[in-house]
Amino acid sequence: MFKEIKNYFANFSDATNTCRTIALWVTIALLVAFVISRLYIVVARKKQAYDEGALTAASKMINGAWIVIALTAAVCFIVTFTACYFVDVAHGKDSLFPILFYPLLVFVLAVVASAITLFVKPNKIAKIVCAAVCGCALVAVIVCMIVYYTSGQAVENNWMDVLSNIGLYLSAVILAAVMIVGAIFLDRKSKPMDTRTITYAAVCVALSFALSYVRLFKMPMGGSITFASMLPLMLFAFMFGSRKGVVVGVIYGLLQAIQDPWIIHPAQFALDYLVAFGGIGLTGCMRELGAFKGNMRAQFAVGAIVACALRFLAHYFAGVFAFGEAGLNYVKYGSAFASAYFYSFVYQCLYLIPELAIVIVAAMLVLTSSSFRRQIEIRIAAGAKDGKQAAAIQSSPEADEQSNATVAQTGDKQQ
Repeated sequence: MFKEIKNYFANFSDATNTCRTIALWVTIALLVAFVISRLYIVVARKKQAYDEGALTAASKMINGAWIVIALTAAVCFIVTFTACYFVDVAHGKDSLFPILFYPLLVFVLAVVASAITLFVKPNKIAKIVCAAVCGCALVAVIVCMIVYYTSGQAVENNWMDVLSNIGLYLSAVILAAVMIVGAIFLDRKSKPMDTRTITYAAVCVALSFALSYVRLFKMPMGGSITFASMLPLMLFAFMFGSRKGVVVGVIYGLLQAIQDPWIIHPAQFALDYLVAFGGIGLTGCMRELGAFKGNMRAQFAVGAIVACALRFLAHYFAGVFAFGEAGLNYVKYGSAFASAYFYSFVYQCLYLIPELAIVIVAAMLVLTSSSFRRQIEIRIAAGAKDGKQAAAIQSSPEADEQSNATVAQTGDKQQ
């Protein structure tokens, strides 16, 4: 296992592994540069090294630059690994199902293009056009998925003969409802995404996507133990709230569907990709409920457990009703594996529990930094504004920066 981990950090054996290694180090470098750029503004304001107006302008310019950089990195990752995927397909190392792959790819590219468009021209017409394009792409994905399933190719291509349609639909609808209602209830003061939020979202998605390729162990039918790939998404949800966290998690789930597709049913797709990764957006639930107030580490750890529990349930029911037949292949390890419920439980535990443990340990290490915690507090405080105060802050970047400076000074006194 350790040899495999080492290979992911410096593996240049073929095109795919070379791109994976380069993407990992580029992402880490971008993350370090992003943190340094933000800390520079904080330190400069604390020391009053520059005029406040100049700092506000510099902060706005840095945010804009990082939006472009982060979105560009995300697009490059998608294009690069898509090309690698085609190379692997050409050499027989992977399989390509055009009726699924191309609609998903078009939808993801439509979302990225819409984000760039709204950044350049955030007007009403642009919003309507982007929403229409993304909506049409999503409808195409759903239609192609239904055709793929009803044609019988889905079951044949994934070697499954027994599916429980009722169980899949019920579990998908119930868990999706829990995720959506939970996000709305927990994050009732949510504001629309601004340029700063999009910056963080793009960086976190790009980082999680790159880290998802650093696999410590890969399961035979989907799922893997990674190098804390959920952590960036969880930190985003913790800082910006459940609603935005769920949206970003769903987008990341679509990227996962392109990266590692195991799709045999529309409801199974919703469970394994949309609900499972969208549920990561509930990581901030303990903070939003006011539990463990004053203890950020406890809030994050318990919230991460709740989010991972929802992901576990989504994968579990998909495993029971779509992949439960695979348990018969492991009946030699015990008759209990003949039960789809037991098989799916063991399968999900084998990678999700270690994955959660790695994320929590990594988060505790990251949160030991008082500067990092202060930045999280600033983002939370800015997101908690409502009413007239929120409108004033959104229309005045300088007022927002002054508010952030006040929060930072308050954090210093508490430290």
